Amino acid sequence: MRRDAPHKFEPDGCAMSIPPIEGFWLPQQVHSNLLTPETEFEERTFANGQPASAQAPGAVTARWPRLNGAQWATLLEALERNRSRPPQGGDFWRRFQAALHHAGRRLANPSDALHQKAIQTLPGYTGYSPAMIRLALRALDLFSLEQLPAALSFVPTWQAMERWQPMPGIPGRARFYPQQPWREIYGWSPILARQPIYKRSAPSQLVIGYGAGNVPGAALLIALLTQAVSLAIATPVIVVRNSRHEPIFSSLVLQAMEEADPDLVCTTALLVWDFEDQALQKDLLSRADLVIAAASDETIADLRGQFDAARRSRPATGQASRFHAHGHKVSFSAIGAEMLTRTEGDPDSGKSKMEIAARLAALDSILWDQNGCLSARVHFVEEGAEGDVDAEAYADCLLDQLRLLSTWLPLGGWQPRRLHERFDRYKNLERAGLAKVFSDYDDEFLVILDRRPLEADAFRQQVNDCQGRVIVVRPVAHRMDIPRRYLRMIPKENLQSLSVAIGEPGQALEDGFLQFAAECGACGVTAIRTVGRGAFPQLAYSWDGWIPRDLIGERPPGYFCTIEFDQPYEQILSTYRLMAIN
Repeated sequence: MRRDAPHKFEPDGCAMSIPPIEGFWLPQQVHSNLLTPETEFEERTFANGQPASAQAPGAVTARWPRLNGAQWATLLEALERNRSRPPQGGDFWRRFQAALHHAGRRLANPSDALHQKAIQTLPGYTGYSPAMIRLALRALDLFSLEQLPAALSFVPTWQAMERWQPMPGIPGRARFYPQQPWREIYGWSPILARQPIYKRSAPSQLVIGYGAGNVPGAALLIALLTQAVSLAIATPVIVVRNSRHEPIFSSLVLQAMEEADPDLVCTTALLVWDFEDQALQKDLLSRADLVIAAASDETIADLRGQFDAARRSRPATGQASRFHAHGHKVSFSAIGAEMLTRTEGDPDSGKSKMEIAARLAALDSILWDQNGCLSARVHFVEEGAEGDVDAEAYADCLLDQLRLLSTWLPLGGWQPRRLHERFDRYKNLERAGLAKVFSDYDDEFLVILDRRPLEADAFRQQVNDCQGRVIVVRPVAHRMDIPRRYLRMIPKENLQSLSVAIGEPGQALEDGFLQFAAECGACGVTAIRTVGRGAFPQLAYSWDGWIPRDLIGERPPGYFCTIEFDQPYEQILSTYRLMAIN
């Protein structure tokens, strides 16, 4: 068994020596029977989020096994045998929630050994600050599962193509945007329009997942969603390719869940293997009924080609095979004119509506240092008649909130040089009277107000530059300008979520907001959340246009957009109180 020499870690300043951490996860019984002293391991070492030698200060090494063909066959057979163990229906749901809560308690407890292992390893390996990792460890409960049973039983009809449909038992609405022009069904059969979009599908036997990037949790999200189908059907075998850039977090969560209830996760494996291993890829993809790929657009295109080729090569079984792609995406925030006011928005804290909106929108942008697809890049600010201040006052308030949040969630391993380059570029625009820079050179973020009219290429470049806590505040005369003028300039397949600060206390979803949401959805937005929740998607709603029903049913090509609330202001206030920082 190959292993580098142990090296030193410093959890919050305390030196200690520990061996490489396991960057994979297998059910304990499978782990014991599959891996032997002769098993070879691959290792990767990172320090401050960058490749490094094991002797570098703060270096963290993760390892995973290199399985040969016989071991892969043994693994899949063992996971298949385990499929009789997980409970189903209500029993599964009760036990699943209990196990996840157990994992959340362990990871959130600073005195727990699992929490300490995460803090010792994740900051160095990923480059995110220890405070950011602590937030992630405390945030498992924010990924609410209570609504998943209702989500899996939600059966949208073709009317969701024309109007927002309520989701029984879940706040919010759903709307479907088909890839093909299906509107003619209304011309000849109103009855057909009320029929379900989904048709019956044979249950998946094997799900293959791919989780890329260094934002913790992509592989975990795939595993949890796929395990949750046990509410409705038998649990499939689940094999997820973990990311070499962050193989630790998901493995720790599954370790804690297995400790609480091993039957729940006994059909799941998290491993790392080479995309270039054509024989292994062909074998796995030819067996898979469902592939869930969260990766770059280039990797997804390659995987889709491999999947299609593998599917053509296997014998006809009548079993449908599906490919769920989660590629490169960008997200935004929208601040309504009704929030541009210094009137009190929270009786408990006395903070104004604008302070509340700016605090939560700032949080949406700085979580994971703006590297994730869910991080808001541009803040669209509606300078309408309802507000008593303008976008410049909002940018100034945003600056104050970012300075406060940055003391609590400092910037991680992002290169300051890249932030400074953007600062200098926008300062040159400011000298020409084309933009205004609010932050200082040495701030761990950049805030710019930009009123320039931009063509599509220039706007897309500006959006791509918003990484590493670079935030552009862009005023709009009316919120409908957001989809009609700006979102339409982003390729539909690259839009993800919109975090909104819109609405009045006690106000439900009004027709004007639903029309705004519908036009955002038509541009490609797949999830509309309130500010502060951008980085914490709820599993019951759309993930890049796929809803939980897609795990157990088939439908024509297209995508869903979901609204994740009924009363936006009440949810905003609830989130603010949850995230309140003095």
